[in-house]
Amino acid sequence: MSSNEEVVCPWCQTEIVWDPEIGPEDECPHCFNELNDYRSIDLKVKQTGQKLRFNEQEYAESDEDLSLAWDDSDEPLDKYGEKVQQISDEQEEAPECSSCHEFLLLAGTEVTSGASFTPSIPKTLGSAFLTGPFTTDVYVCPSCFRVEKVLSDTDRLLMVERIKSE
Repeated sequence: MSSNEEVVCPWCQTEIVWDPEIGPEDECPHCFNELNDYRSIDLKVKQTGQKLRFNEQEYAESDEDLSLAWDDSDEPLDKYGEKVQQISDEQEEAPECSSCHEFLLLAGTEVTSGASFTPSIPKTLGSAFLTGPFTTDVYVCPSCFRVEKVLSDTDRLLMVERIKSE
């Protein structure tokens, strides 16, 4: 593979840019998946009615071969990707995954009670800037499945007010 060829990690779907002096990467710098032939399949899907190619070798086209890539309505079978995009479009906010940089999906909210949370008290303030109960928005990455939590809008404002007033 030449260094000017576009390469996308098969695991996290992140484009990999190589440094021409160092050369190709052995593993994805985002998700650390191996990029050599181990655990990787190179599959190129063509338009409806064209022959499928696998590793640049033509195989005999049959209805069974096409059913692997297309359903009866001639739509791609990447329903997961389609649904993920639709869910992401519905969200008011879609932060990026800190690991693979895909947009996160809002999975729900989580309330942390005062009993299960021990606040830190900075010397500068003399009191805690975040106390329980508080709510976090729980996000899940549809690509690497990392779970991330973000303080809810209401509790963000409370935290800002507590820090400003002290």
